[in-house]
Amino acid sequence: MPALAGVFVVFVMMNSSLLAQNEIKSDNTAVEKKQPRTAMLMKQSERINQKFDKFFEKPNPKVATWLALLPGLGQIYNKKYWKLPIVYAGFAATGYFAFSNRSYYIDYREAYICKVEQEDECENPLAQAYSENDLVSLRDYYRRNMELSFIIMAAWYILQMLDATVDAHLYYWQIDEETTLSVQPAIDPTAFVGKNRTGQPPGSTKTFNGVTVSLRF
Repeated sequence: MPALAGVFVVFVMMNSSLLAQNEIKSDNTAVEKKQPRTAMLMKQSERINQKFDKFFEKPNPKVATWLALLPGLGQIYNKKYWKLPIVYAGFAATGYFAFSNRSYYIDYREAYICKVEQEDECENPLAQAYSENDLVSLRDYYRRNMELSFIIMAAWYILQMLDATVDAHLYYWQIDEETTLSVQPAIDPTAFVGKNRTGQPPGSTKTFNGVTVSLRF
């Protein structure tokens, strides 16, 4: 019996050691599996960061144009943040005048319709205060202002897109020391005397006075 008990103890110890070894192997396998995934995520994150930095490193004119479809994004992409208040102020001003004139246009249009269709029964205060001719003139006046305001708003929208595109293009335009811009007056002294350079009396030939601008690069 003591011999059997000893064999049983040795068997239990061997099984426990085998189980411990299997657990260690499974833990190591799990760590080995986790490490490649973590490394892949880190590499992918680094690639995304590199692409993101490259995206904002040098402005691309095409990208700037597409982003400018949403006003202000093109200027942000070009890192011209000081232009944002100008862009939004232009839209705020044109939008205010456009919708304000639209409101007046609708009021005078309804007043004119009321005065023409209902005549003396019209209770519209504008129709009672103005004649038909005055209502037509006021209606057309505010309609022209409304249309002009919307046209200016559309032009401002296109202008901010062009600004973003041109800014991105000018990023690659290098100005060195040889690039010079000179502005000089162009005055013909013979224009102030009795004869010009050809000896002809004044008025027989044309003389030009002004400013010359020259760019060398």
